[in-house]
Amino acid sequence: MAMPLQAELREIAPMSRENLQERVYRALRQALMRGAFPPGRSLTIRALAAALKTSAMPVREALRQLVAERALAMLPNRSFGTPLMTVAQFDDLRRIRMRIEGFAAAEAAGRIDRETLLRLEEIDAEMAAASRRVRRERFIELNQEFHFTIYEAAGSAVLMPIIESLWLQIGPYLTFVFPDGERPQVTHATHRPVIVALKRGDAAAAQAALAADIDKAGEILKRVATFAAEDG
Repeated sequence: MAMPLQAELREIAPMSRENLQERVYRALRQALMRGAFPPGRSLTIRALAAALKTSAMPVREALRQLVAERALAMLPNRSFGTPLMTVAQFDDLRRIRMRIEGFAAAEAAGRIDRETLLRLEEIDAEMAAASRRVRRERFIELNQEFHFTIYEAAGSAVLMPIIESLWLQIGPYLTFVFPDGERPQVTHATHRPVIVALKRGDAAAAQAALAADIDKAGEILKRVATFAAEDG
């Protein structure tokens, strides 16, 4: 069962007037990438504006921008919602993520520094603690940090927006990482081989390990997630 909208957005800070529309957009974008809105959820401008403590205008413009990026869908009644994928679409997204994010891990293997490797170790330990304590938001936040710490280490300005676009699409399905009040369905144990490969500077192994992490998580989510009916 999805959390109430106010609970989903409780960690989004109220907006200041400075660069308001951009900040609203970034806040909603981050919320989407972290599974704040489950697939098939209708989003109302009024509720989002209230949660963000802003007017309807910047929220409406941010939602339209997210529709243009295919992170959200425009519904027949002109409201906005998170897309509900078919299993085939989910599998297609998973395959593309394995290729592109795996490639980013391979690139990172030759560039990553000791400080960044230490941070990955810290994140791994923090994820274990969040899992034990059933801290849903923190677990998902740390998972995102783990992945994007690696991708940023790849040093490619071209790769990052592509990967962010993929995460905007998969984000709503992260809702299913934690069933209500339970431990996460998706384990962070598959992160360990990624760290080991990066420490060795082994690009092929890092690519394979990162792809395996995405593949394993995808298989687990397929068993518990909600999907649209296939066409035909």
